[in-house]
Amino acid sequence: MPQLGIDPLRVDTTAQYPIGYETEDPRGGIFAGNKLKYGKASGTITAADICKLDITATAADRRGVFTRNAAAAEPIDGIALASLTANQFGWFTTLGLFQNANVTTGAVAGAILASSGTAGRAITSPAAAADANANAGGRRLLCLVLAASNVADVLIGG
Repeated sequence: MPQLGIDPLRVDTTAQYPIGYETEDPRGGIFAGNKLKYGKASGTITAADICKLDITATAADRRGVFTRNAAAAEPIDGIALASLTANQFGWFTTLGLFQNANVTTGAVAGAILASSGTAGRAITSPAAAADANANAGGRRLLCLVLAASNVADVLIGG
């Protein structure tokens, strides 16, 4: 059951929930069943960016400090719901539907996606062993539509 009073698009300058707090998406409808994680940005993150947990964060905070993916074969841990700058707090979709995620143009429906060298952008998985291992360490990302203008609807973690 979703936590009452949560605004998934809200940006906080001080933590309103524990870092790493998880809940169901309160928006319902097509987002019913989605899982969200409250996190802290370790740098600039744009809404819809593909993100990973920042393992350079303080050990106690590693389960909820996010940075956008910026290299191939990195684990994918969530997708930012709002734009954040360093030390701001917000929500990340970790399971379920995400509309208009940052996905390279041309990725086809049904493609497994992976991190890329473009900050925050997913690409069609090249299926290399290193990429497969990185995806196994994070969450699967599935393209649901043909990506156009570097956006596509995706299913994360499913």
